[in-house]
Amino acid sequence: MTIELALIPIVPVIAALIIPIISLVTRNQYVYATVQLIASTIVTYFSLILFSKTMENQVLVYAFGGWLPPIGIVYVADSLNSLYGLIACSLALLISIYSFWYYRFVREPHWLSLLMLLLLSGVTGVIYTGDVFNFFVMLEVLALSSYALVSFFKRRKWAIEAAASYAFIGALATTFFLLGVSFIYLSYGTLNIADISWKANPQLTIRAEGVVNGYNQSNIMSRWSGECIGYKCYWDIRLASSLAVAFILWALTFEAGIFPNNYWLSSAYTEAPTPASAMFAGVVDKVGTYGVLRLFLTIFTPSSILMFSVANTPFRDIVIHALAILGLITGFLGAIIMAIQKDVKRLLSYSTVSHIGLIFIAMAGLTSNHYPDTASLILSAILFHSLTHAYGESLLFLGLGTLSTIAGSRRIEDLEGYGRIYLGLSIPITIGTLSLLGVAPLGGFFSKYLLFLALSKAGLLPYALSIIIITGISAIGYFRIIHALFFEIPRVIRKEKILVASTVCLVIALILVALGVLFATGYLYGVFEKIGCSVTTGVDEYIGSLNNVARILGGETK
Repeated sequence: MTIELALIPIVPVIAALIIPIISLVTRNQYVYATVQLIASTIVTYFSLILFSKTMENQVLVYAFGGWLPPIGIVYVADSLNSLYGLIACSLALLISIYSFWYYRFVREPHWLSLLMLLLLSGVTGVIYTGDVFNFFVMLEVLALSSYALVSFFKRRKWAIEAAASYAFIGALATTFFLLGVSFIYLSYGTLNIADISWKANPQLTIRAEGVVNGYNQSNIMSRWSGECIGYKCYWDIRLASSLAVAFILWALTFEAGIFPNNYWLSSAYTEAPTPASAMFAGVVDKVGTYGVLRLFLTIFTPSSILMFSVANTPFRDIVIHALAILGLITGFLGAIIMAIQKDVKRLLSYSTVSHIGLIFIAMAGLTSNHYPDTASLILSAILFHSLTHAYGESLLFLGLGTLSTIAGSRRIEDLEGYGRIYLGLSIPITIGTLSLLGVAPLGGFFSKYLLFLALSKAGLLPYALSIIIITGISAIGYFRIIHALFFEIPRVIRKEKILVASTVCLVIALILVALGVLFATGYLYGVFEKIGCSVTTGVDEYIGSLNNVARILGGETK
């Protein structure tokens, strides 16, 4: 078992508990930033270890308390979630460094640092957990810390309104997720993701006559031990599984910011402190994306119980096509609305909405008729674009958030000409903007190209063309940023030392450049191709890894 899996969500919690104690001794913001930096450095190191091991086709498992899976809670790392974990932890590290500059402008930096650490714990807990109920628990940790971060500037009425809206619909979303988990538990008698996957596969749990029954196996990763007779139970489980997917997807699309569950996002991202906005745009929305991928690539695969026919189309494929259509609407809405924004953080919020839409558009290639060959390429494109968008959007929130703090305003017109004054910051901002737009040779260009290529090879040309059209519309918003920074005369000149902030932004900008170079040389393409193939064909390894841990801990397996 791998102890790093257990420590990644725990270390930020420990650091968060230390901060209030430190605040009794000192109010120095640099002390809080240091604690946050140490915690994020540790989890980044651990996440890098996990990613390197999973790239060797390993599936890593940690059973909390030594409890046998599927009874106890386990954390699992494979090539899918180890990448998302590395993105989350590395961005948290860079944002922690940025906090050394930003905390000078905050009245209660100890609370902001505490909430940022809890947010990191919730994000990593959701990503690495191998248990659907623990997914819900860590989703609540993520959600509660997010609500508090949005309302951090409690003297701003718009911040309170945004937090209230976010919290109300967020509470409903997590409740729906819990209802979905309940349906899964009632259907399969387990909460372990690997065990659910094993039981939801009809080749393993449904006999030729369509009867789901108990079987006489007694191993710890055994099949469902309930008793069912005839087709009635079979249909009951299919109905329950379908309802579970509906409830869970409602929550996940809310977290991702997919239409129609995205009306809260722009206000929440706008009113939150800049470090929190960067974390939201770079990481939190990816939690919803990751959850959807885990749901349809690990639990309900193209051989699962959800492949029953509705209007001559497998139900699983209908759901995926519906997600792709919602992604199409989301992408267009985000691109159009961002073009008319006057608030720079709100513009970036809709930019995030647009890019998440692109990712969900690509999910159209994960249907059963594209599995596993084209689906592997589709997944590679989704993961690569998740990576480039996470860094690019976070860069813009940090960079433009810094200029907004200096100018004392988030209005684009009040930032005019600031690019000439703060070249060390505006150059990275320009790189991030061009990467999100998809200009070669930056990483964002190649990730969009891979999305287009994958959809084209899957025979989904209308979806592929929509990537180009949405990109063209979003260019209006991105060029407005560049024009305001460089081609206008500043109204009021304010000087501020921003060495730390500009350095962090420059590092992220260099990462975007490096991603483009590595993909252009073929190295990064090979990495993501390997990840995509291992995820789409690696369900047996995922299930087998928990079975092996169960045997090691004393369970009997066959």
